[in-house]
Formats: sequence, C-alpha cells, structure tokens
Amino acid sequence: MIHIPGWIISFLSMSVALLTFPGIIVHEIAHRFFCDITETPVYDICYLRVGNPLGYVKHGEVTGLKDLFLISIGPLIVNTMMCMLLTLPFMYPVFILGTGAVNPIFSILAWFGFSVGMHAFPSDVDMDNLVREVKTTKQRGVLFYIAAPFAALVGCANYLSLIWMNLFYAIGVSCILPLILLALITY
Repeated sequence: MIHIPGWIISFLSMSVALLTFPGIIVHEIAHRFFCDITETPVYDICYLRVGNPLGYVKHGEVTGLKDLFLISIGPLIVNTMMCMLLTLPFMYPVFILGTGAVNPIFSILAWFGFSVGMHAFPSDVDMDNLVREVKTTKQRGVLFYIAAPFAALVGCANYLSLIWMNLFYAIGVSCILPLILLALITY
C-alpha cells in the first residue's frame, strides 16, 4: 500500500480550495439564503478562510425538518443551478454549434461555473445535522423518508470527492443544459 504524507494531502486540498474559491463563497451564500427564507437567525458567517472548514454559517435553532433540509441542501440547489448557467456560454459553442472556438470571457465564466459546481455538495456537518434531526423528529411525512437516504447519498459523494467526484459532478452538470437545448433544437 502506498503511503501519502498528510502534508501533501493538505497542500493539494488547499490548492484546490484556492483554485475554486468562488464555489466556497457561493456555497456559504446558499446556506445564508435558505436561512433567510426559513427565517432562521444567523449568528456568524465566514464566506472564505484558510483552514478547516473553508467557510461556515452558524445559525440558530431550526424550527423543523423542512427548514433544516432546505438549509442543508441549499448549496446543492444554488450551486448546481449557477454551475449550469455560468458554464452554458462556454459549452454552447461546443455542444450546439459544434465549434471549438470559445471566447476567452466565456472561459473565465466556465472556470467560475466549474468552481461553483465543485462545491455544490453539502458538507458532512450539514448532513450530520440533517440525520440528527431525522432521528429526533416526530414528523413522519414524505420528507422524513427522503432526508435520511439523501444524507447518506451526499455522504458517499463527499467521500468520493477524494477521487474528484465533485469535479465530475461539475462537468456533468455543465453538460446537462446544453444537451437539453440540443435535444429541443433537434426535436
């Protein structure tokens, strides 16, 4: 078995974080946005920092499973949509027009979009909070039966981020909208 020193892993993780910093900021903005929508008080927020975690939102008591679910998956919703929209000008010429010529500004938008998409997955802390709420809630609606498997799925995705699952997710999300448009055009 190959042993990789911890400092190398830390260096690589920090390098990726520095390259994808817009995604970290948008991730925290998404948490804050859903705190505001659910009227959950926010006590402290850090959009970007060097260290672990790279950003955070400390909020008050959540009133129920629905609100915590929205706050927890906020980045998945917001970052995924932004990834699709920001990478569209870059992907459109490739998928729809069939050309390789891309405007340099669109390349910058694509980097921004990919970095946002790479930080779409809710953190392990978000999912731990969601699972804890599922275990203690007395509500037994549809959301109850969706939340726990969803948290497990995101936990697996976070683990697979060690082998760049978050990058593959961003690339996949970037291809969805152009492919839908291509299907509509050719239909």
